[in-house]
Amino acid sequence: MPSLVLTFLILALVLFFLEIFAPGGILGVFGAISLVVASILAYETMGILGSAGVLIGGAVLGFGLFFLEIKLLVKSPFGKQFQHSGRQKAQTSSVGRPGLVGMKGTALTTMAPSGKVSIAKEVFEAASIGGLINKNAIIEVVRSEHLKLIVKEI
Repeated sequence: MPSLVLTFLILALVLFFLEIFAPGGILGVFGAISLVVASILAYETMGILGSAGVLIGGAVLGFGLFFLEIKLLVKSPFGKQFQHSGRQKAQTSSVGRPGLVGMKGTALTTMAPSGKVSIAKEVFEAASIGGLINKNAIIEVVRSEHLKLIVKEI
């Protein structure tokens, strides 16, 4: 039975790892389900403390690996695929703040792909069109969609 616990725990970590490449949450949900199954199976052989240890340890390890993956991805040549090439034509929407298109600002949070930006001393919700943007990176507004700005790193 402990090998089955380990199998579900590894499956959960692999699904958490793959979540960054297929955003949308579905792999993360399946990873969480796998982690809960591993915890339930651990309860049968190790009791409540073993079950809690598997659940909490798996969650902490999953989050740690996720943040480590983001940090390493930015520095790797593979991470360049997540960044915008700069060839997309700027578009504006009649709804939102089209006057901000073309303005430059600063990412207030790490954008993976959403976060907050500061433009002209105002804070806005924004999404990156090029994937991950680090905190404090210089950004440019590409377009305005409803209540969110679409930005790219420059």
